[in-house]
Amino acid sequence: MGNYKFEKDNNDFGQTRRLDTIHKEVQKIEKEIKNRGNNKSIPPEDKEDKVFGINKKLAVMLVIFCAVFIICGCFVISKMLAVSNSVENTGSTSEENSLNGENITENGYISCGIITDKKSKEITVLNTATGKTSVYELSNSTVITGANGGRISLKDLGRGDIVSITLSESGQAQQVRFPENAWYYQSVKDVKIDAASMTAEIDGKKFVYDNETIFSYNESDIYPGDIDQTDIITAYGIGENLLSAKIEEAHGFVVLKNADSIENIMVKIDFGQAQKVNNAIVPVSAGHHTILISGDNIDDYMIEVQVEENQQFEIDLGEFSEALRIIFDVNADNYNVNINGVDYPPNTTEAAVSRGVYNIIITAQGYEDFSTTVNCEKENAHVSAVLNKLPEPLVNPAGGANISEGTNTVPNKNSSSQGSLTIYTDPGWAKVYVDGEYIGVSPVMVKLDYGKHNVKAKDSQGNIEETDVNIDSPDKTVTLDF
Repeated sequence: MGNYKFEKDNNDFGQTRRLDTIHKEVQKIEKEIKNRGNNKSIPPEDKEDKVFGINKKLAVMLVIFCAVFIICGCFVISKMLAVSNSVENTGSTSEENSLNGENITENGYISCGIITDKKSKEITVLNTATGKTSVYELSNSTVITGANGGRISLKDLGRGDIVSITLSESGQAQQVRFPENAWYYQSVKDVKIDAASMTAEIDGKKFVYDNETIFSYNESDIYPGDIDQTDIITAYGIGENLLSAKIEEAHGFVVLKNADSIENIMVKIDFGQAQKVNNAIVPVSAGHHTILISGDNIDDYMIEVQVEENQQFEIDLGEFSEALRIIFDVNADNYNVNINGVDYPPNTTEAAVSRGVYNIIITAQGYEDFSTTVNCEKENAHVSAVLNKLPEPLVNPAGGANISEGTNTVPNKNSSSQGSLTIYTDPGWAKVYVDGEYIGVSPVMVKLDYGKHNVKAKDSQGNIEETDVNIDSPDKTVTLDF
């Protein structure tokens, strides 16, 4: 390098570099040129990345699809396991879950529940499928349907009602209605409850109940054995199972005091079948009743009573043993006696009464009414009733309406004139109503304005017969057959 003339390089002095370094750089450049020459025959599209011999984009799509499939499968399996666990908790089959094989509880729907409590805007319901009790909120938009299919309000729901409930996503009751597979008996009597065997006979059909069955009166629980056949009950159930029974009208009691002195004492309620009295306490339905007491050593004694629910009405037979008599002597056949508004049996000749003053009305077909007042404060009373016959109607020769004796005019149906209507029933002793008003026990006679009137009779079994009668003469009779 000593002979190298720097000035011949036009004084352009660059960086001094080693020859071996320059040689390596030249080899690198030659290698790159050679590689470029080898790749000239390969198309650009064939140089894309591949995974396991598959285009990278296609491989990514397959991976995503498989992941979605696996996630969906896991979701379905988890739901199936949840349903399986639910069945294991409540029973292996729907028939074991419910009373009739159809009472399945689904998410958002309660197929059958019993209302155990009610507050403002919410009800507490016992689910018959799971046995669990839950509180459900109601809103103004909640649709409530009664057992008869009509719309009702929350105030119409009560303890013991059975319902199915449709819930919203928030758990609020959207619809409350009577279950489709349920039955109910509304306001029935003669329900026989056997607390020992836990059965109930309603309308001749036997049902079973258990400890979950609700028996209530005025929204409070009662012991089923305290329900009497005289109570009026509304009952709900499914299949052969009684779910709840509510007393609509409870019975009261007629208590016979000092009954020991009366031999073979018998009692009739509203002229029904005589029943033997063993413990001197007779359960009767609440309301107004006619009580007829008889015995081997006494005359029949009839009294009107007003019995309140769960209350006792006492009849002191000790006073009755010292009772006085009203003795009747009537000049007519088939007459009726009414004492202080109470109808006694036809052709009564003697009535036992307690000490007091009594208003007497005696009626007979074809006779004017007879009325009097008697005093039985100190001694027996005798009533000699002389009834005056009504004038016989005359027949119009022209075949027209009847004409009253002593007049040439036909009764005007539009006038205030009245005629007598005598009402008979077969069998007798039925309660009679004319135009909706109670007038007494058949046979009975009543004065009515000329014109059309409705006559209805109700026997001791609750059977009702009725007819319309046109009063167009002074005397008219009608007989209602049961």
